[in-house]
Formats: sequence, structure tokens, C-alpha cells
Amino acid sequence: MKTNYPFSFAMAFLSASAVATTAGAQGYAEWQIEPTSFTKSYNDSVAKVVAKYSNEDFENATRGKIAEWDNATLKSVGGHEYDTEAWAFLDGARPATVNPKIWRQSQLNKIGGLFEVVKGKIYQVRGGNLANSTYVRTKSGWVVIDAMSYNEVAADGLALLRKHVEDLPVKAVIITHSHSDHYGGLNGVIKGDTSIPVYAPEGFFQSSVNETVLAGLPMHRRASYMFAFSLETGERGSVGSGLGPNLRMKGRTSGTLREATEEIDKAETTIEIDGLKFDILLAPESEAPAELLVYIPQYKALCQAEDINHTFHNLLTPRGAKVRNGLLWSKYIDRLIEKYGDKVEVSFGSHHWPVWGRDKVVELWEKQRDLYRYTHDQTLRLANAGLTPNEIGNEIRFPETLGEYTANGEYYGTLSFNARSQYELYYGFFDGTPVHMYPLSPVEESKKYVEAIGGEQAVISKAKAAYDKGEYKWAATLLNNVVFANPQNKEARKALAAAFAQLGYQQVSAPGRNFYLNGAKELLEPTKGGHGARTTNIRVNENLKPEMFFDIVATRINGLKAGDLDISVNISIKDRKEDIALTLKNGVLSNRPGKRHKSATVSVSGDLLQVYTLFAEPKTLAEAVDSKKVTISGDKEALQKIFDVYENPDPAFNIIEP
Repeated sequence: MKTNYPFSFAMAFLSASAVATTAGAQGYAEWQIEPTSFTKSYNDSVAKVVAKYSNEDFENATRGKIAEWDNATLKSVGGHEYDTEAWAFLDGARPATVNPKIWRQSQLNKIGGLFEVVKGKIYQVRGGNLANSTYVRTKSGWVVIDAMSYNEVAADGLALLRKHVEDLPVKAVIITHSHSDHYGGLNGVIKGDTSIPVYAPEGFFQSSVNETVLAGLPMHRRASYMFAFSLETGERGSVGSGLGPNLRMKGRTSGTLREATEEIDKAETTIEIDGLKFDILLAPESEAPAELLVYIPQYKALCQAEDINHTFHNLLTPRGAKVRNGLLWSKYIDRLIEKYGDKVEVSFGSHHWPVWGRDKVVELWEKQRDLYRYTHDQTLRLANAGLTPNEIGNEIRFPETLGEYTANGEYYGTLSFNARSQYELYYGFFDGTPVHMYPLSPVEESKKYVEAIGGEQAVISKAKAAYDKGEYKWAATLLNNVVFANPQNKEARKALAAAFAQLGYQQVSAPGRNFYLNGAKELLEPTKGGHGARTTNIRVNENLKPEMFFDIVATRINGLKAGDLDISVNISIKDRKEDIALTLKNGVLSNRPGKRHKSATVSVSGDLLQVYTLFAEPKTLAEAVDSKKVTISGDKEALQKIFDVYENPDPAFNIIEP
């Protein structure tokens, strides 16, 4: 399936299974090895715990179902076709290669379609994308809360609602937070109608740009591991993400990144849309830098966004993002309990299924509140005792009241990873150990370890002995040193892939499983230039302000090569009547929006998209001059010098080897 990402490298970073494939009947790949007796025994022990879980989650996940997310319906309403069989294997018995907890979670996430949440008033589409889309009935139309990842999928979800419930106009869209699986399908909902108001939390657009564009390429590459972009779906591949399954569309998809018409900047406020009131509570620096929660008093319903889920979420996502504050996160949830705990009747989210009944809702809120507060507080307690991040990650444990509550399961985030993130939140990445202040490079360190142990074969022998005893983490640690010391050692690569496979099979966290299995695959099936990235050029987006765009360009400048350059550039964007002054000096490309140099080295003039294209694809300078797409005056060679120190990164940079 070809996927178009028109506004960022990372549009698909939360849509892993959009490019996954189903394991074929021809058998398993070399890296998809048999589970060992240790793995089988471990997963069987977890199965005894899962067997005691109630069926309440399954009852809630199926409650109010109106229509399947099936091809017959979708082709009739939107004309699009999906791979609705990609997750069919989850209907069978659990295999030995999957932790029973994530198997159960994946079965729950597979339950998709159109659902009624509040009779005649609130509906959800779940399972079409990683995230949900919610539709709230107003006096004469629908308010859409979150628009999923892609325009086509969002349009199909809305069409499904209109076919089975009521064909009414969209009165407004509320975007809960700045992650692309919640806003990417915006144009599929509003169809380019700029008169439809779009509400979002303060800082939404800037946060979205920072995450998916400015820092997007490394996030996308790491997300290819976290969300299993290239793994098959199946018992020895991806079983989902922990947040949702995400159907694969057969055909092209497109996404939207644009500013909201209304960014809400008050901590608590009430807005009225077409006769219906919505209480908005901002929750910045929780699950996203910009996030809001929505309570609908008339329906006694809360949209919990992604601050409350049926999983332990990430306080630091493995794909990479800003560290999230567990203390703030818990306080936002506590505010909900204080403000609405005696009123609420249903709580629904941007992922997973709703919970009904005041007591059940408050129990969920309290358990999730204490989940994040416990992680934060106990991390600091252990840090105060002098423990370092890795020591904390191995030491910290949940009390049973938190850890065995099913909605707190480590299907997505894990306590060890999240605790280390809270250490970083306060103390940074340095753990205070002197040897870690200026460490050897991974390659140099690996070579010296291998030499000290007695050479590559000696390390491999020790690793295989550890593997045979079921000590897969230690085996992987030893073998990782061999691979970094000598990436060409096929025996080490194969043995490391085997250790990764066993670790993946035992993981309760879907991202953890996907990282291990993706690593195993790339060790034995190296790939280049894939992972969903179609180009290394900066994506041209007319919604990016010039300052934002040139901040991105600045991250592509090789500072060492540019160190001796001193170039000033005046840029005039004719169709927007905007100026911006660029300065390349000391290896840094800085900009001043709305300003001009009194005497610039070179000047560039053109419409916004033409100017952006010129700097997004520097090789087009000659073409731009010849075609008069832009006007360049002054020292054109100076502009070429900027382009000469501009670097396009490799979107498939190495992860499991140097």
C-alpha cells in the first residue's frame, strides 16, 4: 500500500499497522523463530493471572454496537476498501509467542465499528484508525471530537454515522490534543469548509509542528519500530499497539495539519455549539504538550481525551517526544474527580472503549490518577535514596491494587520505562556516575568489551550459554556489543535476533514487543529507504508560518561546513505580503519574521509555496531561476553556498547497528 504524507515525515507515526502485512502461508521468516520452553513457561504463568480477569471490558467494548467497520458498508458510503482480515488471527486461541495480557488487549482493540455511547446523543467510530472519532448530537447537527489520522478514514467514519444514525451537518470539530492520529483526518470531516469552527487547546499548532515536522524524521524512524511499520501482523509479528489495531486502507491516504480557528487558552471554560454546552479543561504537559478534556453537562458525559485510557500510557514515548509530567497528569484527573465525580454517568476516550455508571467511572479515574502519581512520586523517592535511572527502572514495583487493575495494564507504557522518564524530567539524562559524563562511543565501547572478554567468538559463546538458560536480556546485551563492534558478524546477528524474538514474545507492552521483533527482523533482513518515508525533503505545507518553516530548514544545516559563512538573505513572500530575514553565521541559520536586512547578501521573492519549495529542495535553484518561479537578486552564489551546506538525512538510519 502506498501512503501519502503531505505535511510531515511522521504523519504515520501513530498508524503503524497502516503498512503492516499479514504473514503468508509459506511459513515464517528466519527471524520469526520458535518460542523456547522458557518463553512458553513465562507466558503460561501470565495466562493464569489473565484467566481471573472479568468479562466487563469485553461487555463495554461491544456495548451499543450499531454497525461493523466492514468493506461492504464502507465501499457503499465512502467508496474505500480496507483490509478487514488483517487482525482475524486474534479470533483464535492465544499462541505461545504472545504474552496473554497483550493478546487480551489486542482482542479488545479489535472490536470496531460504529457504537452508541449515550442513547440518541453520542456515538463513536472505533477500530478504523488507531484513535477513535466521537460524534455528539447538537440541536441541528454533529460536533466531531477528534478526526483520526487520515482524511479518507475520517470521511468514512462520518459517512458510517450518517448512514446508520442521522444525516446531519457538522457544526464544529474539537481536537483534543496535538498528536496526528487525532487531527490528521480533519479535512475528511469539514471537506474544506472554513466556516466550520475547529477548537483545539492553546499551543496545539506549534506543538504539532514541533513534534511531527521539526523533530519528525527521527521520531518516524523510531516509530517504525514502536508501531511495527514493516512487521507482519500475526502471532510472530505485530498484534497491535496497545492503543488500537488500525485497519489498513487499500489505496492512498492523506493527512491534514492546519491551525485551529479557536485555540482555547483558559484553564477552564464553557463553550456553546449549536445549543449544546461543552465544559473545556486544559491539561497541558500531560499526555501531549497541548491537550484538553471535555465534559458535556447535558449528557453527563466526559471525553477523557488521552489522559485516561485502558492502559498505562507513556510518560516518555519510545518513539521520542518531550517527557510528560506524571504529577501534572495526575492532578488533572483529580480535578475531574472533584468537579464531575458526583455527576458523570459515562466516560469515553480518544482510544479504547467507554465506561458507564458513576461508580465504575470514578474507579477508573482514581486508578488512572494514582497510576501516574505513584510513578512520579516513587521515582523521586528512589532518586532521593541515590538510585540512578536504570536502578530505579529495575527496582520500582506497583502495589497490587494498581498493577492488577486491568485498565492500568502495561500494554503501551511500562513502569520501568516511565519511571526512568520521570528521573529525566527532573535531573536530565545524566545519572551522576562520572564514567557516564563523557562516555565512549557505542562502537568504541563495544570493541573494547569484545576484546576484554576474549574476542567475538568468546562473547558469542557466552551469549549462547545465557540464551540456553533463558537469560535473554544478558544474551542480547553481550551480542549487541558484538554487532556494534562488527556489524558483518552474521552469527552474532542471528543469535541477537533470536534473543530479541524471545524478549518480544514475552513482552506485555505492544511497543516493547514491536521494538524487539522489528530489531530481530532488521538484523536478518536489513532494509534501507523504507519505513514509510517517501522523501527526505522537508514537506511543504502552506499552513506553516515562515518562522516555523525556516526553523526546520535550520536543522538541516551542517554547522561545521557552514562555520565560515556569513550570509544574509531577505525573503519576500508576495502572496502573503510577509518578509523574513535570514542570517547564516557561525554555523547557525537564524531568522527574524517580519524583518528585512538593510543590506542583504541575496534576496529572494516569490509566492509562499514557491519559496518553501526552493528551500525544501535546494537542488532546484537553477530550475527556479530558469522558470522564474522565484526572483533572486544579489549574490546568487551565496544562496548556492547555503544549499551546499544543507543536508538531507537518511530516513532509514540504523538502529540495531552503528
